[in-house]
Amino acid sequence: EIARPPTTSAGAKTEGGLGSRTSPIAPPLFQSRGRRGTSATMYASRWLTLVLSQFVMVSSGTLYLFPVYSPMLKSRLDLTQEEVNFVGSAAHFGAFFSVFGGFFYDAFGPRATLTLGGALKLGGLLTMALTIQGVAPQSHRFAAFCAWVFGTGCSTSLTASLGANYATFKDHNLHGRLVGLILAFFGLSSGILSLVYDVFFTSPVSFVYFLALFAGGMDLFAATLVGSPKNLALPDDEPEGGRGLPLGGVGPAPTGTVARLFGAADHDAKLTRGLTLCGAVAIHVAVSALLIQSAGGVAAVTIACLLVTGALMTAQSWSLLGGGGRVAFRRNEMVQVDPRLNAADKAALEGVGPAKLPFSLDFWLFFIAMMLGIGAGVTVVNNLSQMVSAYSTLAPDAAATSRSLMKLLACTNTLGRLASGSLSDKLARKVGRVQFTVYLLALMAVGQFILAAMGGESAPLFGLVVGVFVVGWAFGALFWATPLLVMELFGPKNFGANRGLVGLSPAIGGYVMSTLVAGRVYAASAGLDNDCDAGAACYGRAWVFNAFAVVGATGMMWWLARRRARGRGMGPIT
Repeated sequence: EIARPPTTSAGAKTEGGLGSRTSPIAPPLFQSRGRRGTSATMYASRWLTLVLSQFVMVSSGTLYLFPVYSPMLKSRLDLTQEEVNFVGSAAHFGAFFSVFGGFFYDAFGPRATLTLGGALKLGGLLTMALTIQGVAPQSHRFAAFCAWVFGTGCSTSLTASLGANYATFKDHNLHGRLVGLILAFFGLSSGILSLVYDVFFTSPVSFVYFLALFAGGMDLFAATLVGSPKNLALPDDEPEGGRGLPLGGVGPAPTGTVARLFGAADHDAKLTRGLTLCGAVAIHVAVSALLIQSAGGVAAVTIACLLVTGALMTAQSWSLLGGGGRVAFRRNEMVQVDPRLNAADKAALEGVGPAKLPFSLDFWLFFIAMMLGIGAGVTVVNNLSQMVSAYSTLAPDAAATSRSLMKLLACTNTLGRLASGSLSDKLARKVGRVQFTVYLLALMAVGQFILAAMGGESAPLFGLVVGVFVVGWAFGALFWATPLLVMELFGPKNFGANRGLVGLSPAIGGYVMSTLVAGRVYAASAGLDNDCDAGAACYGRAWVFNAFAVVGATGMMWWLARRRARGRGMGPIT
């Protein structure tokens, strides 16, 4: 299906290829322009595409840092908790409801979509900082608009990252772990960047300015490398004979332990070690929260935790990039694809279009189940700071405690995505992904019951830690499941638009369960200053409501799994 460049009798590729197959050292990463007319534009290899996508997810996961600056937003604009939750829900609405980003990706590809996502993040966060600072309009509706713009940028970049990696990793058996690895960094982002806040910032406003530059800049940089031109494909960038090449193909090949961690490996092994090191980053982030809390925020401990995080992130990226030789290619080094075959492949893709989804029972079962399941998780994310300050015993150090819980949430959120990806791939022949999601929803229901039952005054921090741990794990796992189930239930042909339409479900769920239900339950116990200090009463009824709602969602997903097992419904059946 891909027209390979002609080869000589000795097996070496001709000009425009990767160089001699028999050469002991691959060509360097950035070659000279060579013959006249060669394009200087670079295109990332599959592994560099994956690594860049991970960092794009770190920039997109800044969505979960709302608890860092929401108390100042509430104070400066004199908002009720329901209005604060409305702003947080607007960000999640943009992040989940990505129909526009999906259509844009289907039409223009990953580079243009990443550029759009970065611009939206930059604009949304900058105006949010100006709102908190008092320069922009002082209205919770305007703040919600800024949050929605930023959230839409997150979803747009997420669609581009997933689509670009689906295009370069064709093996469907890898997709569970691949999506798990990419989305893990979405969840891990708040833990990593809260360490950055602990070390470098004291003002939430300055931190939001930093987030705007980081999130927008990261996506705009990735847009210069990710994606392939039309009718061109990446060449085979794997080393011959399993021989490990250093990054860029320059210098001696790694040996020994270094080779096992960072040398040549097949796709399965590389993803495994990438997942393992990502898990190590997540665990370190959670341990960092405990260390910083125990040390009373001593600067030396916080800086050491941040440095170790950076080292682990570097090692994780190197484990994916190392041993593969070239990590980027020029246009003249790409492989030509017959446009007729390309068009035929696209036409042959199975799938249900977004216009038909509302007439499918499968769609509504999936839609409502995810609306309730992920919406319950959004409630915890949006209200984390206020959940801590509601207890008089925790209120004096509420800001530091909420950041520690945020790191714990980031850790379990990440581990939930990683574990779900690996376990789902291993159980694929016995347990379908729809049935697997039934268990994830049941776990979310358990987490909501824990928050309702263990929120007493005797040991509030213990109840919050256990509840956040379970909810964070389930939330990350459900976030992982959504794009995979869209692909499995409705096919790859209209993936971008379908994922955006399904994304409306948690957006609605977050608004109903976080803004309306939790916001009003909190307001019922709040004083004249709009703050609630009644402990468990501030959110108790909201957790009970959420728990029973997610039990209903679990039943709906189980019904969908039974339908798929019997071959009913519409869309591809696997």
